[in-house]
Amino acid sequence: MLFSPEPKTRREDLYDFNRELSALVSALRAERLTLVTGLRRTGKTSLLRVALGEAGVTYLYVDVRLSLYAGYRDIAEVFARSLEDLLRREPSLADRLREALRGLKGLDLPGPAGRQGDLQGRLSLPELFTRLNDLGEPIVVAVDEAKELRKANWLRFDRLFAYAYDSLPNVRLVLTGSQFGLLYDFLGLEDPRAPLFGRAFQEVRTRRLSPDEALDFLERGFSESGVRCPGDLMEKAVDAFDGIIGWLTYFGHLYVTGGLRDLEDVVRAASSLALEELRNLISSLRSPRYAVILRALAEGRAPWAAIRRRLEDHEGRGLNPATVSQLLGTLVKLGIVEEVNGEYAIADPVYRLAASRL
Repeated sequence: MLFSPEPKTRREDLYDFNRELSALVSALRAERLTLVTGLRRTGKTSLLRVALGEAGVTYLYVDVRLSLYAGYRDIAEVFARSLEDLLRREPSLADRLREALRGLKGLDLPGPAGRQGDLQGRLSLPELFTRLNDLGEPIVVAVDEAKELRKANWLRFDRLFAYAYDSLPNVRLVLTGSQFGLLYDFLGLEDPRAPLFGRAFQEVRTRRLSPDEALDFLERGFSESGVRCPGDLMEKAVDAFDGIIGWLTYFGHLYVTGGLRDLEDVVRAASSLALEELRNLISSLRSPRYAVILRALAEGRAPWAAIRRRLEDHEGRGLNPATVSQLLGTLVKLGIVEEVNGEYAIADPVYRLAASRL
């Protein structure tokens, strides 16, 4: 269903991202390293999940968003769950996979005679990747929101990925990230000192829907749900959500199932979700200056000089230009702010509304 809130796993539920889907399926079958990037709520996880099903490849899907702190126990548990999921999906591979992983410390997998494994000691992810490579056939390791792994202080994941790229020819890496600036920084793709620098990779970007596509998406979703929505209300929703398919889905889902028929109520509910995310983000950045910038941009696009003046007025003193550029650069890397023709703007209209409430 187009309006189902969970990530999609079937092509027919993905709407018309055929170009992106075709590119990602091709990459899954051939590339050693693929990135899936885009703004929040533009369908990265759905695109990845559908492509993994369409590509006909063996894959390990690792959702590190399930890890609260990127500590060893959290990440080891996420990988263990992913392996159990692989065993359920690929019963014909189960015996070979259990044999390949036999004796690997820190891992306890279900088997015909119950759970088996050695939970004494720590799971070595380099060894796990090596064992997966030794299966003798290509396997995709897909890591959703991979930039969360930058928080780990017990393993350099950029080095692990470089090791897999250089030494494990059967392992193909797919990494997603809404904060694609941080993903690039984490992987060091443009840093000559980083392990992955200079490695070839494919990038597939999700996108906003055009106004015509957004209206078509809503019309098809309501038709599929058997619910009539007035055309003028759908047009207002298209304007309000600016082609962000996650928010359009949120609107459709609430209209169909939640009893919220007033667009302002839906936008208010969506902005409350976004506000909580922004507050958590600003708290993690540990500087009130980010809130000042976002409140300024909630009023509309602004050039660098205007943002600097807003910060200086707030603090009652001058600021180093490099400091202002660093603050803006961080927000751009986080995918919250975008720069277009020398002006900065909050990329998502719902986040723009939420920023006015900071």
